[in-house]
Amino acid sequence: MNPGPLYRAGRRFAADVGDWPPEIAFLAAEGVGPDLLGRATRHARALGVGADEVLIAEGLVEEEFYYRALARRLNCASVERAAALAPGFDYRAALRASVARADPRRESFDWLMAPRGGEVRKMLALGAGGADRVAICAPKIFSALVRAAGRRALAEDASFALSRADSRLSASAPQLRWSNRVTVLFALTVMAGLLALSQELLAFTSLFLSLLFLAGIYVRLSALAASPPPGAPPPFLRACDLPIYTLVAPMYREAGVAAQFLRSIRSLDYPPAKLDVKIVLEHDDEDTARALRAAGLPPYAEIVVTPRGEPRTKPRALNVALPLARGKLLTIFDAEDRPEPGQLQAAAAAFAAASPRLACLQARLAIDNGDESWLSYFFSLGYAALFDVINPGLAALGLPVPLGGTSNHFRTDILRRVVGWDAWNVTEDADLGLRFARLGYDVGMLASTTFEDAPTEIAGWLGQRARWMKGWMQTLAVFLRRPRGKVRRIGAVQNLAALSAMTSLIAGPLFGPFYTMRFLHDLFFGDLLAPETPARLVFAALNLSVGIFGLAALIAPLVVGMKRRGLKASPFLALAPLYLLLLSAAAWRALWEWTRRPFVWTKTTHAARPTAAAASARKSAAKASTIEARALSAP
Repeated sequence: MNPGPLYRAGRRFAADVGDWPPEIAFLAAEGVGPDLLGRATRHARALGVGADEVLIAEGLVEEEFYYRALARRLNCASVERAAALAPGFDYRAALRASVARADPRRESFDWLMAPRGGEVRKMLALGAGGADRVAICAPKIFSALVRAAGRRALAEDASFALSRADSRLSASAPQLRWSNRVTVLFALTVMAGLLALSQELLAFTSLFLSLLFLAGIYVRLSALAASPPPGAPPPFLRACDLPIYTLVAPMYREAGVAAQFLRSIRSLDYPPAKLDVKIVLEHDDEDTARALRAAGLPPYAEIVVTPRGEPRTKPRALNVALPLARGKLLTIFDAEDRPEPGQLQAAAAAFAAASPRLACLQARLAIDNGDESWLSYFFSLGYAALFDVINPGLAALGLPVPLGGTSNHFRTDILRRVVGWDAWNVTEDADLGLRFARLGYDVGMLASTTFEDAPTEIAGWLGQRARWMKGWMQTLAVFLRRPRGKVRRIGAVQNLAALSAMTSLIAGPLFGPFYTMRFLHDLFFGDLLAPETPARLVFAALNLSVGIFGLAALIAPLVVGMKRRGLKASPFLALAPLYLLLLSAAAWRALWEWTRRPFVWTKTTHAARPTAAAASARKSAAKASTIEARALSAP
């Protein structure tokens, strides 16, 4: 196997070690040329990483070649396929240290190691002493061996770590199972009240819904008023100050967009030697794995296969990747995402300038195919209102922010401290955003955009939207547990705001159309404008407030979001009532699924967009100098 595309045959450069760092100097004896070693040395000094990491991440030598050569230099065994690890080992500790104990009954060595950078320098400085007790392997091989040996513990932790840490925080808790049935009964009772002939029951239901809607409207209008316009991100950090960044991409049946995803990753303006990409696949998704390999995985990317187990959800896949993360920062991208090239640098700079309590930065999400159908057009409006207006306003007010499902950027240590994601919540992003607030951490917005495609057909749209709403119901059920404790921790105002926002996300689609029909009936045929009793006057005032301010809370963020995102009005706007009815249908489907299939993940199908790839390439080319250019020009 060749070391890489710039490999030079022969060993004539062995004597000319120049100023090369020890972790790569020995490669001269393996035939790697001085130009390559010099380039890696300059890049490593500019980036503050090991020169071996530069050589491998930039594809200058192959990882297997380097570690085979390192084993020869250390005069120890080289593992390239299988190795038996000691039973009962701690897979998390092994992954953190890149060291695992071998099974003494089956192996001739005691320790398996996958060193990088400074660790390689230390081993070389120690020389050959004890080399007979050590075997060397490439980090990707080491990761696969540790995951295989610890697959049972890894599978258990991915599914149940959060519920074991605190059952009150997980949607899988047995004491939460009754909540879906209670919610169904409650929803049917409210519906009966809205349609009731009894004035007393109608008045009570109307009062309840009016107060509930007004609370959500108030939060939404407050977020609108506080929402700052998009600002410039802080200045990018120097290349040497950039942290290792882990990028996790959970995929399932995404062969069609595999090549597009890898193009998006390669377009990121971040040093390859500081990227750690984990593409997480289900064990039965060989098609996506083949498509990724055919498209050419970059050297800093690794395919991680989830161990068998339930539930088969995106958050469980994320939990599988979390122990493998090397980065100080971690982000999530979906298969179809097209992030702006500078997004990781912008996030790193924002974290460096922020309080240590800032746990997450949410990038702005935007729909790239809003002109393909009336459904995707309304999707683009909703995203503009949420990610360009409402969420920035909530963050500015210091209120809990329900995260989007992608382009969340985390401090990895805080993410591990809160035990990752709830594998049983099918809208894990919203759950994690509220959990951060519950545990005293902050969430902010990032001045960078990730472009996505929205479903263009009703079936796909309905399934995706119903899954989101089912997850919001799970999140609300979890959030309602132990309310007094949350008030003490995050404050009464923040607690009420989060409760109002989450409740209105569910109650609005569920009851909004029926409440509107009753409102219009009372407006034209009832006494809404001329109440006959003091009690009816109170109800009329509440109903009119909901009608007036609710319309403002619906339209104003859309208008501001359209302006900020540069969207134009379309004849599709005439279909707004139909879109709202579809939202209601999705909410009722979500409620039914919550009782029958609470943990089933409805898959959204994605297709590659050739025009999107070209646009991404144009954006990448239009950016200022890349990291590589800065590294080469560094003294």
